[in-house]
Amino acid sequence: MIDSWTFAPLQNKREYTENEKIVLEHFFTNIDKNVYCAKNVLSNQLWAFLVWQYSRSEASMRDRFLQLFDDSKKAFEKWLITDEEYISLDDLATDITNSKSLNLDFFEQKASDFLKKWWVDFGHNSLKDADRIRFAVEWISQVFTKVIESPFPTLWDFQEKSTRYLHFWKESLILPADLLNWNYASDIKEITWELMDTYLKSFEIVKKALQDNEIVKREEFTSDRSYENTLNAKVFDIVRYLLPSNVCTSLWASFSTRTLEAHLTYMLSHPLLEVRTVAESMHNEALKLSPGLLRHVWVSEYELKKRENMSKYTKELFNSILDKEDEIGFFKWISDEDRVSVVFEWELDDNICASLLFESARIRGLSYNDCLDIVNDMDKNEKEHLMKFALWDRWSHDRMPRALQHSSIMFEFLLDFGAYRDIQRHRASGQLWQWATAISGYDYPEYIDLPGMEEFVKMYDDVMTKTTVLSNDIIKDNCYLSEYACAMGHLVRTTFEMNPWQLAYVIEQRTTPWGHDSYRRLFIEVYNQLKELAPIYSKFIRVWKVEDQSSRKIQEEKSESKRKQLGI
Repeated sequence: MIDSWTFAPLQNKREYTENEKIVLEHFFTNIDKNVYCAKNVLSNQLWAFLVWQYSRSEASMRDRFLQLFDDSKKAFEKWLITDEEYISLDDLATDITNSKSLNLDFFEQKASDFLKKWWVDFGHNSLKDADRIRFAVEWISQVFTKVIESPFPTLWDFQEKSTRYLHFWKESLILPADLLNWNYASDIKEITWELMDTYLKSFEIVKKALQDNEIVKREEFTSDRSYENTLNAKVFDIVRYLLPSNVCTSLWASFSTRTLEAHLTYMLSHPLLEVRTVAESMHNEALKLSPGLLRHVWVSEYELKKRENMSKYTKELFNSILDKEDEIGFFKWISDEDRVSVVFEWELDDNICASLLFESARIRGLSYNDCLDIVNDMDKNEKEHLMKFALWDRWSHDRMPRALQHSSIMFEFLLDFGAYRDIQRHRASGQLWQWATAISGYDYPEYIDLPGMEEFVKMYDDVMTKTTVLSNDIIKDNCYLSEYACAMGHLVRTTFEMNPWQLAYVIEQRTTPWGHDSYRRLFIEVYNQLKELAPIYSKFIRVWKVEDQSSRKIQEEKSESKRKQLGI
């Protein structure tokens, strides 16, 4: 590698003046290498504008950035822009040197006008991925979070506040106007308040039961703080099953403009008022940052018509083929085996082997089908030998190989809402879910059979059964508003379609001993079923099988050690 940090000469086409160096070093991480980053002071919209010009120019990104000032100067000299619009590079360098606020309004407007014309009016959508909008969306219901966290395609990032670090009260419940105007409003308010009352009353009961049964032992901890944090986390993981779906939370979300444009349109067309209201607010705020974009955001007549048509069709279809006797009663507990169903799988072991061969097959010019034919002639030992060459030396932070993105397996999960809230973030999976509901019944949390938990179990059963019965009554009247009448412990249905790479990642992430008991048991069961479907590949997945009650202790002890090092 030479001084440019690549095996090629420096791509700058001009010698920089002192003022040009000042400006470039303000917006980029270096001025003398072929590898560099744009700093955060360069707005997303201006960056996207540069990306488009850069892709159609021989100039480096830095040189193309300086060209903006050259163009501005020429336009000013030809009286095409005013004194107020003109931005002099030398003046900008002086402002940077003197730590003054910078005015790039002209360039921002130029970028906005350009992007509106070329990205929106003429449909150059791919470059919208260079522009990202970052939102904080706060004090919204759990119902809403599942809508905002389900964009299609899934080109986005989010981080929702952990429920372990929030305090919930009756005042934490979200009651949108359309819910309050529904004829079941009083029933939903009453049941969600009862859920919250039970939630708040349960803490001391559950905590005492865990202490009396020595689930968490003080003598095993080096500090009171790590002991209390471990104990409180276990208590909360149990009582959170009672949190209503309309309890508030907050999240951060980042979208590429292309994904945001499609997703805002979907949310503006949603049947729930909370979703439409927040979507409109998000659109208004995003336009402040990228006014040249997001012009194709509106209520989708297609979405509205599709929903109306499908609602009418399925209602008639289900009424014609399903009798009252065919309706399934709700669950009051569900086994691990019943939580996981395989919908289909594409010969995982054979396709993985063929994909691994295909990556190396250029030496003989073989097609993918040629590789499949070779694998079909192998016995089990040969296939295992091939996988071992590719997968055996993987360390804990190494990804599965790129070749494992082919093939697919689809599961249906019946799991509690709280667990789905945790696993939904695996957005590389193809997911469909039937949204929040209590109609299928509910599951029990961990440690439910401990001595001392009897009072909690009775309270839990009473309120969860009431909520489930209410859900069965109201869901046929309005299946969307009924989403506000369920709790974290209620069962929901979702599908997950994953390639072998993603499947291994999720299993290894979600079976760790410090994870939540519900999704941990779910993915241990996924692994158990995978062993039957892909007996060779499953050997190379690092599933955590052993129950280790000290795992949360280990995590809290590490955190406490870091706090001491940082003096906090």
